[in-house]
Amino acid sequence: MRRLIGAVGTCGSSALFGAVIAVSFLYPLARFLLLPLMPDWAPLPGLGTVSGLGLSSEALGNTVRLSTEAGLLVIPPGLLAGFLLERRRWRGAGLLSAALWGVFLMPSYLLTMGWQIVMAAPFLTDGPVGRLFYGEAGIVALLTVKGLAFSSVAARAGWHAVGADMDAASRVHVPAAWRRAWLTLRLLLPVAGSMFAIQMVAASQDFGIAATLGAQAHIPLVIYAIYQNLSTVPLDFIQAARLSWVLVLLALAALVVQAALARRGTTTAGGHRHRSGTLACGGGMIVLAWCLTVGVLLAGVVVPLLALAVQAMGDTGAGDRLSIDGDGWRGIGLSLRYAFVSAVFAVLLAALILGGRMRADGSGRVVARMLLWLTSANMAVPGVILGAAYVIAFNGRVLSLYGTPALLILAYTASHLPIAIRFLDAPFAQLHRGLGEAARVHGVSLARRVERIYVPLLLRRLTWAWGMVFVTLFFELPLSEILYPAGGAPLGVTLLSLDDTLHYGAEARLALVAMGICLAATAVATILVPRLVTGSGLERTGGSGKAPTLEQENV
Repeated sequence: MRRLIGAVGTCGSSALFGAVIAVSFLYPLARFLLLPLMPDWAPLPGLGTVSGLGLSSEALGNTVRLSTEAGLLVIPPGLLAGFLLERRRWRGAGLLSAALWGVFLMPSYLLTMGWQIVMAAPFLTDGPVGRLFYGEAGIVALLTVKGLAFSSVAARAGWHAVGADMDAASRVHVPAAWRRAWLTLRLLLPVAGSMFAIQMVAASQDFGIAATLGAQAHIPLVIYAIYQNLSTVPLDFIQAARLSWVLVLLALAALVVQAALARRGTTTAGGHRHRSGTLACGGGMIVLAWCLTVGVLLAGVVVPLLALAVQAMGDTGAGDRLSIDGDGWRGIGLSLRYAFVSAVFAVLLAALILGGRMRADGSGRVVARMLLWLTSANMAVPGVILGAAYVIAFNGRVLSLYGTPALLILAYTASHLPIAIRFLDAPFAQLHRGLGEAARVHGVSLARRVERIYVPLLLRRLTWAWGMVFVTLFFELPLSEILYPAGGAPLGVTLLSLDDTLHYGAEARLALVAMGICLAATAVATILVPRLVTGSGLERTGGSGKAPTLEQENV
């Protein structure tokens, strides 16, 4: 009877999580994407009557072409960055890793705004550099820089998969250096394909670059065309749904290709392998490594931030005052609240989903695996499409949440739940199930197990996951543009509005102040919270020292 009650409780909690995922992801997305077949599902009568029958061929062609170019261009520097971080030992490895993290955390629209300020110089605007920047070349270059962070992670995993044993065997059996290099490139071909697929999807879904440089250069892209159909009167939800199918199918196809390439790569470089030893860089490799590091640091972090700082210190001549107005401070405050709450919800849901795999009797693992797949599929849906789906799903009589902060927080949580799961997947997988099972056998309650075992081991990773989600949500743009309540524009909407009206000085000051506040809040949470919570927990349990050791071994 007790086992039956436990099974019912497990099924109940799994069903609850499944219902949360269904309401926040499956139901809104299905209702929006089925609008071409069900025009009566539009939120207001007559919104489907203005829809055309075709897709924007120019926007579709530009999206496929530019994302393909960005996917190809990111492979060489991504492979080089992965090689330098995984297989070589040199002094600048930490700086390269920090530069890639900076590129990852830098919002694409702020990256573009910084370079727009640089290109506003007369000698650049009127020259060939300015013409290249305000064209397809500039969009592809920014998409490539922004995609280096993800591509380097995939490349590093690929270099690790090749392994030291394969490298040593090739040195013994293949004497020619060029043939060894060709063999290594063939082994890395699946990884390069995965990098191309990831970057192509990310480039086709990047709203920040499309809404800033793409709009000013008058280069239509699918992601921005969807937003225009949702924000320009007359609204056309059906055409937006048709265009959304293009991005969703492109992303799903890329995920299938990536899975197939990953399986092929595992088969090709299969067998037992250990972490390859790192070798010191030679003279030529050192020069190449520093060129890559300096290039990534300048293009993705230093130049945009310096441009914003220089612009913030002077007046643009457009009536900007050397201060931040009330709308700016209100946007910062709203983004702080929305991002804080949504990041907490995303990390808690990720921890609960991943914790379902840790039951010793195997119950909950199937449901947890299904939820992991569903949330991973959510990564194939850009924020513009998810925002449009929320407008359709939560604008009726039953779930009337449109225009409220609750809907924006729900959208923030659903869109960034996959990021939290991916970040916490490895720490949860490394926790041995016997820890909790042994405590349960000895009569320790679930609350005590969480407090004394799981929290000390996972708290640092949980706070880092919260910080990463918080930073990305603080500057979130596409969902904010579609779902923000009236009179409550978050930071990203305010910055984009200043950029559209060419108030670069006010925009730069607001962006820099917001960055400082965001980094300060993240530092406080990620540094002080683990120390305070773990310290108080150790004092209550009478231990000192074992929890940090277990954390280092298992997380």
